Amino acid sequence: MKTHFITISFILLPLFVALGQAPAWTNFVYRNANYPQSEYLIGFMSERNLNEEPEADLLNRLKGYSQDQLVESILVDIQSISTLNIHNVNANTHEDFKRSSTSVSNASIAGMKFETFYDKRKKVGYAFAYAKKDDVINQYSNETNQYFDQVNTKFAIIQNQLNSGEKDKALKGLYEMQTTLKNIEQNITMLITLTGDYNHPAVKRDLFNRHKVNIDKELSELRSTEQSSIDDAAFAIAHSLKLTIGEVDKIIRINNFTFEDTPMTSPFSRRMTSSLQQKLIQQGFKVATEGSQDQDALILNGTYWEEPGKLKISTLTREQKNSVAVASAECYLSTQALDDLQVAYKPENYEDALVSMKQFAKNEITGGGLKVEVFTNKGKDNLIYTEGEELKLFIKANKECYIRFIYHLADGSKVLLLDDYYLGREYVNKAYQLPEIFECTQPFGFEILQLNAQSEPFPPLATKEQYGYKFIQEDAEAIIQKTRGFKVSRKTEELKAEARLNITTMSR
Repeated sequence: MKTHFITISFILLPLFVALGQAPAWTNFVYRNANYPQSEYLIGFMSERNLNEEPEADLLNRLKGYSQDQLVESILVDIQSISTLNIHNVNANTHEDFKRSSTSVSNASIAGMKFETFYDKRKKVGYAFAYAKKDDVINQYSNETNQYFDQVNTKFAIIQNQLNSGEKDKALKGLYEMQTTLKNIEQNITMLITLTGDYNHPAVKRDLFNRHKVNIDKELSELRSTEQSSIDDAAFAIAHSLKLTIGEVDKIIRINNFTFEDTPMTSPFSRRMTSSLQQKLIQQGFKVATEGSQDQDALILNGTYWEEPGKLKISTLTREQKNSVAVASAECYLSTQALDDLQVAYKPENYEDALVSMKQFAKNEITGGGLKVEVFTNKGKDNLIYTEGEELKLFIKANKECYIRFIYHLADGSKVLLLDDYYLGREYVNKAYQLPEIFECTQPFGFEILQLNAQSEPFPPLATKEQYGYKFIQEDAEAIIQKTRGFKVSRKTEELKAEARLNITTMSR
């Protein structure tokens, strides 16, 4: 009899929807049963229409939130694999993954589908984004094969150009191939993350490495890849960008360069960013001011990796709107040149910061039903604050919720900035500025701003009042446990969200 009841329930679902009832996918238990994480990527958002927003606008915004949530779950997995080395692989293979993971931006998920629904009686909007993992894996595999075909064709053209003495054309083509390799790197990272297999047939790491070696060899023969100063390295990158994309009306926004696969910046990052801004302007580009949020900009991200006696500097420039890669560049810089100038390229508390990153990487909250953001007066990417600069903090949530805001300082101290602060309906979907304005002072190094939000109050933390601030007396593991809580039950959905800002503070 029980089986008949279940069968009838599913037959009647379309009728309920037709009569205006909420579709089955709005139910948490139904989504867990019919879209299991082992087979699907999903994102779900719902929101009460507190501000009488037009129905279409609300659903469109929630659709974007659900897509962001789906993509965020993958990016968190990538960072977790890179940080924790959770796969049983050799050191070289994991190092390859760490390097390729830095090329991943907001991923474009093939085959993503959407459902939306607005409950007129309750004035609640719903959006559901989902994609079958096998379909996404096949799409990335096919796209990677197409990229390899492009590289083969392009490399044959470049060989003919070199034989004909057309070195400028060949150099431009090699830069373009570097960008294609960055796209392949991103796909490889996605495939490893989605399959959980470093050696999946679709990855084709050996083929990628062969192309990389050939391209690097031709580039090194056409121009020197090792630079003797920061300005020389900045010029090499700016010249490469000019040769690749030519004239462009769009503004370029440069994010501070980060060290290897971490979000950490350094005094070198600051010097490199400043020099590159100047070199790009000299090449005729328009460069965005700090904190600018032009939605039609090009975003230049850079990483640098420590190798014996030198740094490998790698950049990737993307369209901000769709994350499409448009240009890339690589060069080397002698570490002796930085030592001579006494320019550090690691944060002062680098080893301690790695420990903190590993603690945060375990069981990070994704898909908790809330959308929460934190940003500063300088934005939110690869932040650097120097001694005496003011830091203003803003938070934004799409639902009423309780907020806990913790500042992890470079010396290991932890300050409770906000605790159980209730964001009422008057602040929903609005940027709320914390009343305190902070000034950058010692200790300097890598610091983390941790923001958590949930529908219920947080368990209390042991604190001690000092200098007008509440310093937390518990260790990082206890703080994370009391702030994240336990994993969501498969029967109930507790609204949770997490966001972090990574900040490097330094002297002038």
